[in-house]
Amino acid sequence: MLQRHLRLPAVVLGLTLAALAGCEASSTPAEQTSRAILVSIDALSESILRETLTPSEAPELFGVFERGMCSDYAMVGMPSVTPSSHATLWTGAFGDVTGATAGGQHRLPRSEHRVTETISGFDYAVLSADPLWVTAGLAGIPVAAHHVTQAPGVPGFPAVDGPRTPELEERRELARQALDRTDVNVLNGYNRTVVGHGLLELSDLDPAEAGDWVGLDGLPADPAPRAYRWTNAAGTFDLLMHGVEGEEGYAGISVGLSPDLSRAVTARRAPLESEPLDGREPARHFSEPLELPVEGGRTFLHLRLFDLAPDGSELLVYHPSMHLMEGNRPDLEEAYDAAVGGWIGNSAFALYRSGGLGPTLMAGGDGTAESRYLETAELLLRQFMRGSEWLWTHFEPRLQMDYFPLSDAIDHELLGYLDPEYPGYDAEIAERVREFRASVWRLVDRRLGHLIELAEASEAAVFVTGDHGMRSSWRFFRPNRALIDAGLLVLDEAGQIDLSRTRALAPNGYWISVNREAWVDGIVPPDDEASVIALAREAIEGVVDEDGRRVVTRTFTPSEQPELGIGGPAGGDLYWGTAPGYRTTGSLAGDAAVSDAPLWAGHGFPPDEPDMYTAFCAVGGPFEAGRIDGVRATVVAPTVADYTGIPIPRDATGRSVLESMWGGS
Repeated sequence: MLQRHLRLPAVVLGLTLAALAGCEASSTPAEQTSRAILVSIDALSESILRETLTPSEAPELFGVFERGMCSDYAMVGMPSVTPSSHATLWTGAFGDVTGATAGGQHRLPRSEHRVTETISGFDYAVLSADPLWVTAGLAGIPVAAHHVTQAPGVPGFPAVDGPRTPELEERRELARQALDRTDVNVLNGYNRTVVGHGLLELSDLDPAEAGDWVGLDGLPADPAPRAYRWTNAAGTFDLLMHGVEGEEGYAGISVGLSPDLSRAVTARRAPLESEPLDGREPARHFSEPLELPVEGGRTFLHLRLFDLAPDGSELLVYHPSMHLMEGNRPDLEEAYDAAVGGWIGNSAFALYRSGGLGPTLMAGGDGTAESRYLETAELLLRQFMRGSEWLWTHFEPRLQMDYFPLSDAIDHELLGYLDPEYPGYDAEIAERVREFRASVWRLVDRRLGHLIELAEASEAAVFVTGDHGMRSSWRFFRPNRALIDAGLLVLDEAGQIDLSRTRALAPNGYWISVNREAWVDGIVPPDDEASVIALAREAIEGVVDEDGRRVVTRTFTPSEQPELGIGGPAGGDLYWGTAPGYRTTGSLAGDAAVSDAPLWAGHGFPPDEPDMYTAFCAVGGPFEAGRIDGVRATVVAPTVADYTGIPIPRDATGRSVLESMWGGS
């Protein structure tokens, strides 16, 4: 059974967290030349890993937990979501300090925005604390960051109310100076997606003239090439369907920005991958990348020809998402693109979920969709590994921060099917899903193994952590409906929030905010804020399901639970935990505060519940096998800084636990 809703007694947890407060460096720091890689594996949970995988399915991950120096767990801030948790990893502080509080969070300053206006928590504009790459740059220490959140631009240091202060401007200027350095190399391809993952069929193509193509002399004359045009948000492409020497009928396609075979990339029909990854190149059946100029830079097209009928009557081509790389310097962007040939931001899990790759196992499929998906995940793995290796070997940073998203993406889709508490649980489907999920986690494991190989070759250490755990759910809780029923939130005739009559609302699925006068169009005066919070708490705590059971099990406020990092200028006023099976939505849709929902595994739940815990380990270098007590994630940045001789980030609230990791417990 997957863990859920177990937690340390409040007194014990409070003592543990209090012992980890502060930001002093270790009294026995590592040598100043110690190198390290800090990697965040999205949704890494040691307990879930041990419950759902075997050591043979994830030997590197199990090896880290067995031979590394690990904390019993690492507790992130609240809500336990990717952008705010990663900001904690880079800065050593929770969201009330960093300004990164959720995926969609309040815009600042309050005096210029309504409480309903939001901004992505992944945006560097929200950041109010120095991340490690800025700290290292200001100290003149070489550093690299590979697809990290809140990057690669200058942190925003937004004002809370009113105009920006000279102090905020000074902090931005210092960060800008750090990011201008040639030994600070920060990359992030997630900020600008040109085209999402897609599938191409014959019905998506417009016929063209094969005679317009040049350079066809090397192609088989039979079958005669067929020409098409294809347009997406990245541009218009010429596509040629043709034969391949030694193959029957049509067996390949070539795609270019013009009808010139010498400038096109080619994808050949190949059976679905069946060989183990060891000893072969990942994603070997994909075409070479086609470079495309787009506004602001370049992107790359990769193609996998999954199906092409010999008579040309059927075609199925997959292309991954196409991103525009952003770096802290233009020369870095160009060099990275040339070395990697098109980074991929994620696998095709959305296409898999929708059935675009074929019927899934859960829908009675024969495994074809899963085999296709695994190839898309291999491409993700390959491009991430190429980028990491290039940064590490080319620039030789003292510290490299890195990331991998595949574990989070696939567990959103699959982990819930393994939960016997799910009302629709099917043991036979669960076993088939478990085997497929293990195949995906093998790729996650290979990613970690590659980073360990890079570090070992340089006698460096690897710090392994994550941003949250995972929990399955199959019911919705709608706090806005509870607020409507309590008269705290009022909708207009169009069904939108009427701020002139609304006192409280849930702008996302994680908290309730008071529509205080500090916001544009806010109506709640300071003296009434506490009473509105009390009424909102009463409203959500009163929600029960069809059987009369409470849906909200706990509530939190910044003044009562400051150790969770809740609140802050861009955070909320009231947070909560839900009963098993429930997840929260900020949607205004629906007439009831509770309803059924599609099966999903996710996060964002109270971080002191063990299935939201992540990991923190150090392996290689001087670290030996051992364990220390559980930590807050605020210790990660100070500890890694301590080891590598980088100053501890100035906004860190956690302290280094390096001295404990030397000796274990």
